[in-house]
Order: sequence, then structure tokens, then C-alpha cells
Amino acid sequence: MAQGESPQGRRADTIDAALVLAALEGALAKGIEVEPLLAEVGSSRRQLLMGEGISPARFSSLLRSLWTLLDDESSGFASRPLRGGCFRMMCHATIGCFNLRRALIRVGDFFRLLSDEYQWSLEEQGEQASLVLGGEQGSDRAFLLLSLCVILHRWSAWMIDTPLTLTRVDLPFAEERFDLPLAPLLQTQIEFEAAVTRLVFPRVMLQKPIKQSSETLGPFLADSPERLLTLYRPDDSQAFQVRRYLEGHPQLESLSQEQVAAQFNISVATLGRRLKREGHQFHKLKDRVRRAQAIKLLLGSDQAISDIALALGYSEPSVFYRRFRRWAGMTPAEFRERHG
Repeated sequence: MAQGESPQGRRADTIDAALVLAALEGALAKGIEVEPLLAEVGSSRRQLLMGEGISPARFSSLLRSLWTLLDDESSGFASRPLRGGCFRMMCHATIGCFNLRRALIRVGDFFRLLSDEYQWSLEEQGEQASLVLGGEQGSDRAFLLLSLCVILHRWSAWMIDTPLTLTRVDLPFAEERFDLPLAPLLQTQIEFEAAVTRLVFPRVMLQKPIKQSSETLGPFLADSPERLLTLYRPDDSQAFQVRRYLEGHPQLESLSQEQVAAQFNISVATLGRRLKREGHQFHKLKDRVRRAQAIKLLLGSDQAISDIALALGYSEPSVFYRRFRRWAGMTPAEFRERHG
């Protein structure tokens, strides 16, 4: 696994704090105390809110502890728990299939027996195939929907021992639901606020033979499915590079898209096209960085909120107050009192 740090000190192989926080939402909604679980992996909610992520190994350990505590591989998001061993039994049910089409059809059969709430179906049309997830698609279950997509995609690639290049992924929640880019997780274009959750890929991949066997399944299951969620892939996207540059700039508030484009020796139009191709917009990336910096100062210092507003480059504290309320749904003072 790659090592190293960004210029701002954030490890390149760190699981983003926003994703870790999202993974805990189901347990928190059930009244589960998550601080002991976080302490076991050297973290806390306060650290996560300040943007301090954790290593893939620690995130994997956190997920395993959470699933064991809840006896639920949905992390508390499903109305009816997906009991421990669901993924393992799905793998055993599919390992004898002769190609990916048959394996994915059997995944659908397995989920129909397992859950009335979530069911996968395989659709084929023209040169494209789609895996469609039926069931509750609410934004409050965004982490579960995303993780199901990531797990099934990476499991499929493992089964055929070949990269499964996705054409598109449809997700039924807003892009802003996660304060991080999701494209690196799935390595494809993402359509947000879709009607259903859908993985689209070339139909020809369904003919690929299954290369795994009962002999290779055992080692694979030793740390799956959580390992499938934490496999590190370097993010060399334009959006990642822009965000990293924004994070290190001392005058973020006044920084324009023209200035950033010049930093990368490209035109504003080219920067905009590249970001759009990756599913991003410059002003939204900038907004995310501003929000992260505000939270870090609110929780990591005792500065007056008016001083924080000035430190972040706002001409008037009232502008900062309004913007932060839009980001967090509460005032800076309320956020500090609740999480500080």
C-alpha cells in the first residue's frame, strides 16, 4: 500500500474523516455509543469532525467491531439487520458459478431470500449491463448504498480476476451528502440524485469466467468484506489536486478559479471541463475546503468566532455565520458547544 503525505500533512493513504463519520450514522441513530469503538482505533468523533482521518487498516478494524457489536453487516442502516456472515454465505453461494452473469444472478437470488428491504437485479440492454439495487433509497442510508456498490464492484472484479471498468454509477443522494469526492472509490462517472442505485458496465464482461475457487475463497474471506471498502487507490484526479492546493493557500476566500487554473498552467475553461468530467465544480470544492477549515478552527482552538471569521478571510463575521449555518444546519457557536 502506498505511503506518503500531501503538502498539508494529510497521509495519502488515509480514509477520509467524512467517510468514517458516515459509516457511524446508522449506529448513532440506534443510540449506540461509538466513542469506545473509535478509541480502539486511536480516534474520536472530535478528531473526525476536525478532518483527521484514519488508516485503511484502522477503518477496517472499526467496521469489523461495529458489525460484531450490532450483529449487522449493514452497520445499523437496514431496518432488518444483515446478520454477521451474510457476505460470507453470498460468496459460498456464488463461488461455483461458471461466469459473472450467473454469479450476479445468484447474488440477486441470495438477496431475495435474505432481505425484503434490499434486492439486487441484473438488467441487460444493448451493449450495457446494469446492477440495480431496489429498496429504501433515502439519503439517511447513503453510506450503506455507497458501500454496497463498492463491495459488489470490487467483489465482481475479484471473482473474474480482471478489473471491472464501470461505465457509470447512479446514486440516489446529493453530491454534497459526503464531504469528499466519491469518484476515486468507484473510478467512474457518478450521477447523483438518481431514482435508484445502479452500477453500469459493459455487457461483454458478463461472459467473463469465474477464476476463483473454494481454495482461494478462504483467504479472501479472512478480512472481507471490510477490506473491499478500504482498498487504497491513489487519487490523482484534477479535483484532488485542486483541493490539495486550496487547502494550503493562505488567502482561500479571495482565491479565484482563474488563479487556480494558472497554478496548473491550464485555462479556466480546461480546468472547468476536467472538474466537470470528474463530477465536480470549482465553487463546491472551495466550499468544502472552507467548511473543513472552519470546523478545525472551531474545535481546535479557543479563538472567538469573530476572529475565526477574519482568519478565514471573511470581511464580515455575519457572512461567515450565514455560510456556516448553511453548511452545518446550526450556528458556529452551537456547533462548538455540541462537538467541542
